[in-house]
Amino acid sequence: MFALLLLLAGCGSSTRLVTSWRDPSFSIEEGHYKKMLLICLVKNEGTRRAAEERLMDLTSGHGVASYMYLGDNIEGINAPGMNEKMIADGFDAVLIMRLVDATKEQTYVPGTAYPYHYASPYGYYGYAAPMYYDPGYVRTDVTFYVETNLYSTKDGKLIWTGTTSTLNPSNIATIMDEIVEAIHYRMVREGFVKPVARK
Repeated sequence: MFALLLLLAGCGSSTRLVTSWRDPSFSIEEGHYKKMLLICLVKNEGTRRAAEERLMDLTSGHGVASYMYLGDNIEGINAPGMNEKMIADGFDAVLIMRLVDATKEQTYVPGTAYPYHYASPYGYYGYAAPMYYDPGYVRTDVTFYVETNLYSTKDGKLIWTGTTSTLNPSNIATIMDEIVEAIHYRMVREGFVKPVARK
C-alpha cells in the first residue's frame, strides 16, 4: 500500500493531515498488500486521469488507475460482482480520494513608505525629496481539503481514512506527492503500517 511508495518530496510541504482514523484491528506489514485500485473522484476527466497516473507513479507498480481498470463502466466498483472480480484480479485494497472542500482567504499585505535617499545633503537641500509609497495588495490563499479512504477488498470495509489540507498547490503532481507523503507518515506513526523486519 502506501508503504510501497517511492521517495517523495519532503521539503517545504504545504500539506498537512488534519484528521485521521484507522481500524484498530488492522496492522499491515509492508509488502503484504501488493495491488490496489486508485480512484480520484473529480469532475474533470483530465484532472482525474492526471491524479490517478501520478498515484500510479508513486506506488511504483503496485497501483492501477481506475480509468484503466473500470473503463467506461458507469457503476464503477458498485457494479454487480465487482468486488469478487477485483479480488480475483489480485486487488488487495481500493484507495478513493476526493476533494471535499476548497476555501479562499484574503489577506491584506501592507506596503512600505520610504524617502528617496540622495548622495549628499546639498542635493537634498536643493531639491525636496518626494515620499514614495509602495501600495499594499490583497493576497488570496486557497486551501484544498482532500479526503482519502482505504478499503480492504477481502473484508469489504474501511480500514483507514484521513483528510489533508494543502495551501496554494502549484500543480497536480505536487499536491499528490504531498498528500501521499503526509498520509504515509501518519500511517507509520500510528502503527497501521509496520516496516519490514530487517535481518
